[in-house]
Amino acid sequence: MSYEFKVIKKASTLSEEIQNRIEDAILKKKFLPGEKLPTEHELCKMFGVSRTALREALQMLSAKGLISVKKGSGIYIEDYSPQNIIKPMRLYLEMNFDKNYILHLMEVRKMLEPEICRLAARNRSDEDVQALRENIEKFRNVDHVNFRQEGELDREFHLIIAKATNNPIIPIIVDPIFQLMPKIRTLVYAQINKAKSAAQEYHQKIFESIRDQNETKAFEYMREHLRIAEEHSKEIIAKMT
Repeated sequence: MSYEFKVIKKASTLSEEIQNRIEDAILKKKFLPGEKLPTEHELCKMFGVSRTALREALQMLSAKGLISVKKGSGIYIEDYSPQNIIKPMRLYLEMNFDKNYILHLMEVRKMLEPEICRLAARNRSDEDVQALRENIEKFRNVDHVNFRQEGELDREFHLIIAKATNNPIIPIIVDPIFQLMPKIRTLVYAQINKAKSAAQEYHQKIFESIRDQNETKAFEYMREHLRIAEEHSKEIIAKMT
């Protein structure tokens, strides 16, 4: 055994202390994804704690997505997934969603997405272009009263662009925001007749700019697309008040 934990002396926060120490060891790469931690018996002995305190700590680490406890096999370090970050943020936004959040989200999107679109135009692959083409075709042909599906395809369009940047951090940042798009766009498409045609027009322009790797046009068309989307969002909010 190459790494050992020290005995814990603070009895009031045993489980938290155990959690912090194991988490710190994982962050310092003392244990790598796929590796096993010492057994429960060995960990209890190292920390000088009861099995109850240890198991509470392991439950917290498991909830964070850092470890998995496999019955009859052992405790394994997980390959930390972006979903472990995205899910809590998505839940937070869903829980706090109201008419004010619609405009807050638009402000963030206006700050981020034009530059994201510029980068996508620079780095897109042929597969990204094809994915955007297929998305536009689906959006064009979706049943005009299926507002939810229109919203989901709208979200997908923007997420494909985020992934086309070839920067793995960008989809992690924008995905929780984009998850709210179907809810917002469903309201918009259902109540503003011109909204879908405007979205189709600018999706096509953005697609062509990314396809042609025209970074300037990609930036400008996305900025205008979001300006129009913000106007539509304000119309919806006015009807909600």
